[in-house]
Amino acid sequence: MEAWRFLPPSPDTVVAIANTIIALGTIVLAWGILIPIRAAAGQQRDSFYATLDRTYFDIQKLLIDYPHLAQTDCSQKTAEQVTQYNAYALMVWNFIETVHDYSEKDKTLAATWDGGLRNEARRHSEWFLKPENRPLFKETFVGYVEREHIVKNEPAAR
Repeated sequence: MEAWRFLPPSPDTVVAIANTIIALGTIVLAWGILIPIRAAAGQQRDSFYATLDRTYFDIQKLLIDYPHLAQTDCSQKTAEQVTQYNAYALMVWNFIETVHDYSEKDKTLAATWDGGLRNEARRHSEWFLKPENRPLFKETFVGYVEREHIVKNEPAAR
């Protein structure tokens, strides 16, 4: 009987020890689950940032292929160039709106993109301010642009 002396004297003590071990195991498992979840969230955010960078790069590449898109004054453009510029300006403003939408939840994203997007918004402000283009965007976004003075009611710098 000497071998059984390590056992606790009562069944209640055994249950208490078992419950303690189960509770500790549960805590360890919970922490173990949080680590991969946080890692996945970080990877997802990094992937999203890379997608934004790639999208903006593709938008900017259009300026190399179609240099007239950099000129916001359409008075000297052909009808085809005006159509291309309108499509380009819509792409730029959609990108700005997308970043704005996600920036509401991710302030780091807002800080990263704020300067560049304000520059793009000012460059294409004449296009945005045309009454026919405003309905293309959510009212909340239009309100943000107006409230934050993202565009000015004056011609954009050329």
